[in-house]
Amino acid sequence: MIKARKNFFKNKQQTFLFLIVVILAVGFLSYDNYSKKQLAREEAVETFEENIPVQCENGKWIKFPELLNSNQFEKFTGNERLSYDEKNDIFVGEKNKETFSTDADYSLSFFLGRDVLVEGYRLNNNAVYIRRIQCSGVEADRVIVGDRKVLMNYIKDNINTLALEKAPKNDWQVETYYFINDTDLYVQYETSGSFMEEAPYDSHLWLIRVSHVKSGVPAIETLAYIEEDVEDPRKNVVKQGVDIYREAKNLTIYEFDADLNQWTLQ
Repeated sequence: MIKARKNFFKNKQQTFLFLIVVILAVGFLSYDNYSKKQLAREEAVETFEENIPVQCENGKWIKFPELLNSNQFEKFTGNERLSYDEKNDIFVGEKNKETFSTDADYSLSFFLGRDVLVEGYRLNNNAVYIRRIQCSGVEADRVIVGDRKVLMNYIKDNINTLALEKAPKNDWQVETYYFINDTDLYVQYETSGSFMEEAPYDSHLWLIRVSHVKSGVPAIETLAYIEEDVEDPRKNVVKQGVDIYREAKNLTIYEFDADLNQWTLQ
């Protein structure tokens, strides 16, 4: 009788331990599965956002996740230019001051200050959910973009000849272009290694006005030549000319993507 009771409690204990192991295993598998799904979603969002500049330049629709129960809402279509209201942490249309949002995992930051065509759903009188968006400004004009890339490549390839000052090792490298309009832009160039802190910081902004771009050898007029401060842009030194666009906003920015071997819209 005593032996039977011992076996009963022993078996019960083993069953209890087995159940604990099963629960822990199920919990681990569930968490592992959730983590994998979360990682896959984050990677999908990252890939999505990396592809936005190319889609923008090609004038393609950029599609966000569909709104749940979208059939309950009025459809919205409009030409917009988005700005960001820092105080209320929302994106706002510059025309009618409507607020714009999309799926919480995605950002509309790339489209700030750009002319865009928006399609989505009106959530209430002044709130719109964006389901897809298309660049409609100069960034998507193939003629303008083509001319800009010809210009950017020309300056990049010839910067050590064009630069107003010679680099000690003849190693100026163009990092970024800031277009104000079709003729005026900033060229940011620096010595090799400056950006990666492998050499003393030596970066310049060259404000220029260009013409005859299609000729392949554009005419370049210097408007200003600026020595950049490593820590504070307000301490930049204008060494030549006048920085007439110092307060300009919403510039169109291009940076060189070494992996793609091309200038990419930022």
